[in-house]
Amino acid sequence: MPKWLQRLLTILLTWWLLALFVQPFSVINPIAHPRELAGYVVIISLISYLAALWPRAWPIWLTTAFLSMIVGLWAILPLKQHFGITWFNTYVQTFNTATRRFLQVGGVDVPATLSMTLIVALVFLLLITVVLQLYPGAVAIVLSYLLAVHVFNGSDLTTQFFQLAVVTGLLAVLHLYHTRWRAFLIGSLSIVGLTLGLMWLSTSTPLNDWLANISVPARERLNQRGFYASLEAYANGSGRTGFTENSRVLGGPVYDDPTPVFTATSREAHYYRVEVDSFYTGTGWRPSAFQTQAAPLDGAIMRDPSARVDYGQATSVKLVFNGGKTFLALPYGQLTFTGGKPDPTTDFLLNSATQRITASDDQRFERLDIQVQQKQFIDTQLETATSSTQLISSSYLRLPSSLPQRVRTLAKRITADAKTPYEKVIAIQTYLRSDPRFTYSKTDAQQTPANRDYVDYFLFDSPIGYCDNFSSAMVVLCRSINLPARWAKGFNTGTFEGGSGANKQYIIRNSNAHSWPEIYFNNLGWVPFEPTPGFSNPATPDDPAMPSAASNTASQSASSSAVSSAVSSSESRSIVSASSTQPKPSSRSSLGSFHWTAIIVLTVVLTLCIVLIWQLPALVAFTISFNLTQRNFSRRYRLLLWSLRRVTRRQSSQPLTVYAHRIDTRLGDQRHFTTLTHAYEAWTFGHVAIHPDPLTTSLKSLSTQLAQYARRKFHVKQN
Repeated sequence: MPKWLQRLLTILLTWWLLALFVQPFSVINPIAHPRELAGYVVIISLISYLAALWPRAWPIWLTTAFLSMIVGLWAILPLKQHFGITWFNTYVQTFNTATRRFLQVGGVDVPATLSMTLIVALVFLLLITVVLQLYPGAVAIVLSYLLAVHVFNGSDLTTQFFQLAVVTGLLAVLHLYHTRWRAFLIGSLSIVGLTLGLMWLSTSTPLNDWLANISVPARERLNQRGFYASLEAYANGSGRTGFTENSRVLGGPVYDDPTPVFTATSREAHYYRVEVDSFYTGTGWRPSAFQTQAAPLDGAIMRDPSARVDYGQATSVKLVFNGGKTFLALPYGQLTFTGGKPDPTTDFLLNSATQRITASDDQRFERLDIQVQQKQFIDTQLETATSSTQLISSSYLRLPSSLPQRVRTLAKRITADAKTPYEKVIAIQTYLRSDPRFTYSKTDAQQTPANRDYVDYFLFDSPIGYCDNFSSAMVVLCRSINLPARWAKGFNTGTFEGGSGANKQYIIRNSNAHSWPEIYFNNLGWVPFEPTPGFSNPATPDDPAMPSAASNTASQSASSSAVSSAVSSSESRSIVSASSTQPKPSSRSSLGSFHWTAIIVLTVVLTLCIVLIWQLPALVAFTISFNLTQRNFSRRYRLLLWSLRRVTRRQSSQPLTVYAHRIDTRLGDQRHFTTLTHAYEAWTFGHVAIHPDPLTTSLKSLSTQLAQYARRKFHVKQN
């Protein structure tokens, strides 16, 4: 291949790399002078091409490229100044101010001055790496930027990543086989075919589900340690994890925030409810339209007014809130407040519609002492209980008119064999907890598409979610068969820290935020249930299909608590931009999506393929050195001989010893391959016995030589 054509193909592939970089950048960041940016790219590309043809004049090309970068900066960021010292001083001051502000505030809204400087500098750096034939550096620049956009902005860049794989492979093949047309064409077609095959596999087979499933434990461990929450906090300015007031738009992944909220000291674990919502909107929950005013508690006692049941023996629960809270999380049962700050006997107000306690004069809750008496159920009460709205509001049966009919059909099918209301509730709970279609995952939950019902989308299209998905689905399914239900939110049992008897201590964190359904039964009142797999509410009536609260508390506290109320809707997310007001594309968040897993796998596969092509002879020599015997030596030598075509081809009828001398001369005149060749000829043609140990040493030394030779050839400097 002529040198000029090789350089031209290199520049064209570099432009492809630039396009992969500039396209998402231009979507995210408004470019005020796109023509000037395009002109700068063309000029830098021309300089790079000339520098590649006449590398000895590199001081001239480097100086010209640097001056072009300065002029390009002025053309793209004129700052209302003519080109000169005044503009440069203004630019430096503006750049320093924008950089300091960006580093202090955080987030991903990059100032225009900083973002334009970034792209100008990266275009310059990208083309310089190509001129120096440091192709891995050029690819790393583009890959790093695409990953940053993918992580922080949530953009779906799957196509760009596959294109990057093709460009990387073509650059490698062009550099390695530019002197051999046939090898170049075969290598190029192989790279394109491999990438297209991976793309097809990722979208047309169950491979994506398999990749997502096997990576769940690792991603969940990262989630529990706050890794994703840290990314979200940086990307969005502040993370929406833990309990939140606004549950109007649910859906999408949530990320654990391990910050402690309060500490509970008690004999046994509890779920802690903050409030209930009754109005399902199709996208989330809000309080009923018929709200009541908060009123003082009657005698500092709180109970379910619709329940006509006995209560058990009182146990003590002490809550200490970190830093004071505007909400109060309370266990289930009849609660008698015996002390606290603020004073529950004078300062507590109860909203009977939401069951939420507030404090007068906007005081914050710091600590609370409670005597808790649990409801006492017996099997016959549950089995014979009826359910109606005669004594409660009919709003607990209300569903949006837009709810698809198939949700009601599903509810009837699930409960077809159930005879009593309680059996129907258990059937729905068991279906959500046990059906293999459903997967519990906070990081893989999808955002509900526009104009789609949240519950319907979860039940039929994307059965991957966490507590909000499962609890909302159970409430809607129960209402579909005329069982009054409402949506409760608060915290699960938390993490057991130590202690014994009545002094067991539990830490409840933001990551323990949770939601669950409550179903109404005549005379029994509102009863909590738990449809989310892996969780168990101690206040829920025991059912054989569910593990006991005692056996489940430790596991859910340690690992699988949901950040139920961490609303990750499009309304609450930032967009990576330089003061851009463009709406963010509605796409699944990359942090929890399959695309993230596919990109990691694709990157690993691509890297392995490049290393295999690049270091094939060294890998062959190193591999065949293991377990070398007299019996397998001839076969392994022929494999090594085939791989050495990458170093130099053996001419037809050329003796092996002459070819071995050529190889050793090219590698450094250490005669390792000549030693192997003499042994091969002696064994093959003279049946002279060989000794594997010295040949193994020669193979390992030859492998090291081949690796060094490949690095020199690929222009990668050794440290």
